[in-house]
Amino acid sequence: MPDNPPAGLTDEEAAQRLRSDGPNVLPSVSRKGVVRIAWNALTQPMFLLLLATAALYALLGDLGDAGMLAASVLMVGGLSIYQEQRTERVLEALKDLSSPRCTVVRRGRVLRIASRELVRGDRLLVNEGDRLSADARLLEAVGLQVDESLRTGESAPQGKQAGGADDDDEADSRRLYAGSLVVRGDGVAEVTATGAHTALGAIHRSIAQLAPRASRLQDELRRLVGRVAWLAAFTCVVAATVFALREGAWTQGLLVGLTLAMSLIPEEFAVVWSVMLALGSWRLAKSNVLTRQPQAIEALGTTTVLCVDKTGTLTHNRMALAMLHDGETECTPGAQALTSRFQGLLRGALRASSTGGVEPMDHAVRVTAQVAGLDGGDAGWTPGPRRGIRDGSPYVVHWWHVAGESGRTVAVKGAAEAVLALCDADPARMQLLRETADRWSVAGLRVLAAAEGHAGQTGDDAALPDGLRMSPLGLLGFMDPLREEVPRVIEECRRAGVRVVMITGDAALTARSIARQAGLLDGGDAQVLSGKALAAMDDEALRRCVREVQVFARVDPAQKLRIVRALQQQGDIVAMTGDGVNDAPALKAADIGVAMGRRGTDVAREAASLVLLDDNFASLVEAVRAGRRIFTNLRKALGYLFAVHVPIVGVALIPVVMGGPVLLLPLHVVLLELLIDPACSLVFEAERAPDDSMTVPPRPRDEALFSPASAARAFAMGALVFAGVVAVQWACRALDATQEELRMASLGSIVLGNLLLLLWFRGAGLRLAHTNTVFHALLIGVCVVWGLLTAVPGVGRIFGLPSAPSPWALWVVLPAGWALWRLFAASRNQ
Repeated sequence: MPDNPPAGLTDEEAAQRLRSDGPNVLPSVSRKGVVRIAWNALTQPMFLLLLATAALYALLGDLGDAGMLAASVLMVGGLSIYQEQRTERVLEALKDLSSPRCTVVRRGRVLRIASRELVRGDRLLVNEGDRLSADARLLEAVGLQVDESLRTGESAPQGKQAGGADDDDEADSRRLYAGSLVVRGDGVAEVTATGAHTALGAIHRSIAQLAPRASRLQDELRRLVGRVAWLAAFTCVVAATVFALREGAWTQGLLVGLTLAMSLIPEEFAVVWSVMLALGSWRLAKSNVLTRQPQAIEALGTTTVLCVDKTGTLTHNRMALAMLHDGETECTPGAQALTSRFQGLLRGALRASSTGGVEPMDHAVRVTAQVAGLDGGDAGWTPGPRRGIRDGSPYVVHWWHVAGESGRTVAVKGAAEAVLALCDADPARMQLLRETADRWSVAGLRVLAAAEGHAGQTGDDAALPDGLRMSPLGLLGFMDPLREEVPRVIEECRRAGVRVVMITGDAALTARSIARQAGLLDGGDAQVLSGKALAAMDDEALRRCVREVQVFARVDPAQKLRIVRALQQQGDIVAMTGDGVNDAPALKAADIGVAMGRRGTDVAREAASLVLLDDNFASLVEAVRAGRRIFTNLRKALGYLFAVHVPIVGVALIPVVMGGPVLLLPLHVVLLELLIDPACSLVFEAERAPDDSMTVPPRPRDEALFSPASAARAFAMGALVFAGVVAVQWACRALDATQEELRMASLGSIVLGNLLLLLWFRGAGLRLAHTNTVFHALLIGVCVVWGLLTAVPGVGRIFGLPSAPSPWALWVVLPAGWALWRLFAASRNQ
């Protein structure tokens, strides 16, 4: 990054251009408007069946029932539209959270903003790993190479440079385009176009219309719905035919068939999937975990290994310069005044650090230098080329020209063992520096060495010339403290059967120290493996030892990919964190790739299925808990849906099999659907995770969402409720109940059975130790509706029930009072 970025726009200018040009986003072709949502809802099978039934009533001359069914059409359609809009709002909010971020200069301040806030004229700081979200013109560039394959199809990175006029033949080499990836170098650019006006806007529509791949859960639900739909169609045709032939009334037979179809159609399956996953993703976002792919929620509950970085994930990523050593003695900055000897070490480290940017250790050096009064610069020292860390060269190189001296002076800062290997000095001093570096690493410090040298000219690409030997200036020890919650969270993972593995680029001794503080190690050297030792292993040897290793140190990105694959070949389900461009292959290969939201590059976020918005390991573990909760509740909801249809279908079939009056009318099915839809989606989505959710092993990866055994248990529970309904019918018929009273008994017993099934599947056989406010609110609503049907004169007649008030209506006071008491108790405990 250039040391002196231009001043950029003022906040007022940026706000004005944002208002005039709009946000820097491409037009959404996937967002559903109200009309599209309404059309999708009103063409659902349930809606069409209601229309057909209303038309049949109208043909029969029963305009009252036809009108009620028409009103129910609006109710069911309105509920579907509401739920779809709520899901759409959640998805749009998640889309805003997943918007990439960029670094700009405004009024001389370096700001990190959402890319949607970019405007024309913004000064954009371009760094390696950035995915550009606007078109721009380069003002400054240092070794900049850009992958423009998204726009041009060319896989080779294109070199970019600043300067010159835009209308000459090489103007394209000075332009950056939205959608391009910076693969090397950095620079400063001026934004020239945003949103739909960028080059990417021309191809956005064709890309945006590509449908995402369905997840395993979606495929499983689709197959389940298809099987049930075919079974429903066959059952309805047979039932309608049998009733019509026996009773001699084809119109009534058609009505029976339509009612049975309405009770069998599993349209709630799609509702429960979309609502629970959308709201589940929103809950994860509130826990600082952004879900970019629904498959991640499915896989979270199966995770067996969490591969995490140390810096910023297990630690705070707030580096402070804690120790200095000049080869003879050491001191603590701040605890004592720096002598001229240590000032020389600090000056050398400052020369090797960038004067801007946010690199933690460079920032720590600058802060310490400011405290020591060394931030004014060195008179006569002119900065020259800089070279960042490269593979095989874990140090930075900064060349300087010193007035009055021939040649150039180079300042180097980086990994202690690598920098000291470039130096020549007294053997005793070199030995003391190496021993001190080891001792500091054991104590948990991040150790860097600084050195200076002289050469006639720089090497290629600002590298060190061959054979150059330098003088060691000393060591710098940095401390990045462990996050306070990490030991507790790692112990929680251990109880949940999830193994935590640290993969870091730090030295083995530093990694071991942090791992011991975090509780990852219980002693023994075999649990730590260095990148050098890993490089000497073949894939088979790595597979044999990967389960015993808790810490991988001095690991490069290519080795991360090997570790992930080795764990997967051992049968583990791997979630891995990453933040750099080179981490993208490993993030893609992992079952769940987790990108860092604060310090991660846009490429890492694109490759990942989750993004930790706060870079905190505890948030990742919370995501595992949430993933287990979502899968468990989705399974409960499907079990409830399967069970609740059994008594409804059974009551609809009673007149077909046994004769007698039709007990379940289409309006009754509508009332039951208004209970089932919120129950299966909102009630179960609001259900908390079981108390033992993080004390049981992860579920197997290939475990079915709704297995035949689960279906059998759900059918058994539904059959038990149906048996209760039949017993009520038998008792009522023994008492010579009227046709309307039989219908009221059947509807009431089904509603009661639904509520009992809700309680059963919520608890899944366990004691309910918490209050689900949605369930209790639903229970109160059901009691109010039942009270209106049975206690208010004339209301029951509309639904084919007795018009006179029933003494049984008073019983609703008991469940309603219980629900109110639970809600009141829950509000007092908040």
